[in-house]
Amino acid sequence: VLSFAELPLLLRTLSPARFSLLQDLHASGASSIYELAKRLARDYKNVHTDVAQLAAIGLIERQADGRVAVAWDLLRAEFRL
Repeated sequence: VLSFAELPLLLRTLSPARFSLLQDLHASGASSIYELAKRLARDYKNVHTDVAQLAAIGLIERQADGRVAVAWDLLRAEFRL
């Protein structure tokens, strides 16, 4: 379970670019950050930063061979009013 104190923090953490990155990585399978940046047509440094942030909160796994992967199929959000 991953919790965010408020909606703005969730939206900053899972920005549209990061969400696209997660979707691509899930669909394509494990890959290097370089390959991922190339597929997404994004700057390597920015993709590396996004991967590091997403890995830090457990949404991306780093494999022993250096590749990264998404090991889940569903992301669910719940909001209390």
